[in-house]
Amino acid sequence: MTKIPPAQGLSARARPARVPLAPALAACLVLAGSLLPLTSAAQAQITAESATELTTELAQIEAELSALEARFAETPTPVEAALRDALRLSQTLLRNRQLALDGAAPLEATSPALTPDPARADRLMVEMARARARIATAERELRAAEGLLATMVQSRLETERLTLAGLRMGWLSAKYGISFPMLAPAPTMPGAAPQPDTAPAASTSAPAPSEAATDTGPPVWADPDHPEIDYRLAPFEFAHATAHQISGWWTIETGRAAVDDSPEVTAINYSAYDPRDLTGLTALVARCTEGETALIYVQDDYLIPDLRRNSFDVTLRIGTQAARSLRWSGLTTNKGAGVFGEEAEEMIRAIYDAGQVFLRITERNGRTHDALFSLAGQTAAFEAVANACGFTTVVLSSDDYHQIQALLNKAGFEAGKPDGQWGPGSRRAMRAFQQSQDLPQTGAPDRASLDALGFGG
Repeated sequence: MTKIPPAQGLSARARPARVPLAPALAACLVLAGSLLPLTSAAQAQITAESATELTTELAQIEAELSALEARFAETPTPVEAALRDALRLSQTLLRNRQLALDGAAPLEATSPALTPDPARADRLMVEMARARARIATAERELRAAEGLLATMVQSRLETERLTLAGLRMGWLSAKYGISFPMLAPAPTMPGAAPQPDTAPAASTSAPAPSEAATDTGPPVWADPDHPEIDYRLAPFEFAHATAHQISGWWTIETGRAAVDDSPEVTAINYSAYDPRDLTGLTALVARCTEGETALIYVQDDYLIPDLRRNSFDVTLRIGTQAARSLRWSGLTTNKGAGVFGEEAEEMIRAIYDAGQVFLRITERNGRTHDALFSLAGQTAAFEAVANACGFTTVVLSSDDYHQIQALLNKAGFEAGKPDGQWGPGSRRAMRAFQQSQDLPQTGAPDRASLDALGFGG
């Protein structure tokens, strides 16, 4: 079963299905051999020490690329291919930057250079160190693992390496002002104002992937219920390749927990995904792992939490409701925040019927990070998570539970004396009823079970 790299926002406690950071990088390789001119600001900030670091980083990239290609089977996995493309692109642009610094070659093509951002470079350097530490840990675990566990560790190791490649791109951009060309436009939210096209122009007549695909219609993995969504985005392509369900803006991965074979579901909302952001992922994740429900806002930047509580102030606005202030737990990677257990279940019920949700994380230093998620397709995602963790997405009162218990008793499934408390006896009765109706045996009064039971009819 595949996992998303923790450096993209999720700790071991909170990790959804992995997604390649840059599967569109192959299209960017049309710039191979091109040189990037330095702006005067970028040139002024690149010292001899920085140039030495650049040389060291290039050597590291080339060593990783050689090691990766040596490991390749005849057909690399999607993650291996994405990692190879990311490393090749970084290698090409670093070599070109060296040539531009030395004045050793004429320019064949140009791409806008950026002004270095030392503060961001420092933050990304911390993230790179953490990613390298996780890679070292995964490599040690892989040497001692066997069977299914070895497969899972190998999967995690591949995606950690891909994460490091994406972080390195962001670091190179912040450190040296290198602009990484991405030809695919960022998606826009339904109803949102169009975003300006800030992608660097390439000196090639080859069409961008989004342009080339317009003549062939939507891809085979597109959800026909949501023609407004661009399913040519990388996460959906990857979800199709790995046989994950796609529903609206969500991809849904199902599996079994390694520790106890309990059902696991990870649903990821990609409506805030930006293919031009190489440093991480912005996503909303609903997940059930080892019986625990989680709702997580993954952010693409390194966040500074309240160290006393390891938490963040979060502003939440559901649809057109008034915004409210909450406190969410920080992830150990400091790349997002979430709620867990019953609090997550309550939050999923609260947003179940909403069209969109706005989230803002406020760091300890006052910096804010906003995301607006379209929830289109959430029914399949939330129900899958609820079934796996055995809770209902229906908001029920004590009187409602009392009525459900009475209906179970009337149908011949002994739930005990109706008291409005959903305890073990009620769960056993509901599981027996669900089995009789060929429904998922969650023990929870979910929507399908309540319909079959005649509740509210």
